[in-house]
Amino acid sequence: MPASRPRVQSLDGLRGLAALIVLVHHSLLVVPALAAPYYGGRAEPGATWLLVHTPLHLLWGGTEAVYLFFILSGLVLSLAARSRSFTWRSYYPSRIVRLYVPVIGAVVLAGIVIALVPRDGATESVWLSRRSDDYPISSMLEDATLLGGPSGVVSPLWSLYWEVLFSLLLPVYLYAARRMPAWLQAVIAVALSTIGTLEGVTALKYLPMFGLGVALAAGWERLGETVGRMPRAVAIPAWTVAVAGALVLTSSYWLVLPYTDRVTARAATMPLTLVGVAILIVAAVHAGLLARILSSRPFLFLGTISFSLYLVHEPIVIAIGHLVPRPFMTVLIALPVALLVAVVFYHVVERPAHLLAKRVRDHAANEVVPAPARGGDRPSAPVDADAVPDGVRTTAVVGQN
Repeated sequence: MPASRPRVQSLDGLRGLAALIVLVHHSLLVVPALAAPYYGGRAEPGATWLLVHTPLHLLWGGTEAVYLFFILSGLVLSLAARSRSFTWRSYYPSRIVRLYVPVIGAVVLAGIVIALVPRDGATESVWLSRRSDDYPISSMLEDATLLGGPSGVVSPLWSLYWEVLFSLLLPVYLYAARRMPAWLQAVIAVALSTIGTLEGVTALKYLPMFGLGVALAAGWERLGETVGRMPRAVAIPAWTVAVAGALVLTSSYWLVLPYTDRVTARAATMPLTLVGVAILIVAAVHAGLLARILSSRPFLFLGTISFSLYLVHEPIVIAIGHLVPRPFMTVLIALPVALLVAVVFYHVVERPAHLLAKRVRDHAANEVVPAPARGGDRPSAPVDADAVPDGVRTTAVVGQN
């Protein structure tokens, strides 16, 4: 990647920020007034309306955070696959281990939390009342395999289902990307996702979002060169306007919703939302001040544990929501508790899974019979698909309600 290391790290920081937003998202859904708009209700006038129907919604926009992670996965996996030493033979086994070991650990943890903290208490939150009261073995097995579709008990796992499918279909995406210009790829991806939203076809809605990330990867170097030629006097105001506009575009669904029905609002604003998210990803790398902020230690810390935080936070939020007497207290308590559990989960489950994935990759690489070397050259080992140059990691999708 042509960007400098701090700017590449900023994508980790962006992912960490999105993970934190999802945690806040689920915590605030415990509040009845904030959960209602997600289920067809109206936001009450005042602070609730401002949090729901203005760009302030992005502070807890879990849905938009998922779109960001889908696009980001398409970007970084495509960039990894462009390495000369990349091989599919080592990619698939290491990728499967990298995704499934943490998922299985999260399923076990969720089962323990649900068993210890009953979910049978009365609640006025529509979201909280719709969470499952138990976690039978059959549902745990569904979530541990994912390909049959998640059970819904641990709702964020729905996005891992699409992440796994995209990881398996990556060759198809790359094949299509080589046969059309990047701008056309992006237009087709946005159009297909919009059609899928309008028609209610979930695969057509979500899988093209990864394709938008693949399109970004196809034009990444040229985009970096174009942005790099901007004079500083032009770049600062240009990025200020671009980021502000991207925030408005990303939150456009909630801005439009008061004036139309949910289906029309989502279909009409889906292209705007995806374009806004794509701009934010590019800005996170190339907008100097934003890149430096996202590359700071707090955001990089969040980026490191983001996948773990995504996997473990929801059962904790639900448990706390049933234990505390006031809904707003859930946010104050769930945030530090979920972060602490995520740190432990990262060191106990996710990091060992990552190391295991690397060993699996190396083992698969050693089984490849190299072509005869010429001139004393030695064949290089396949690259880990999760080890994108300069520290960009790929395995951190974030769930929504």
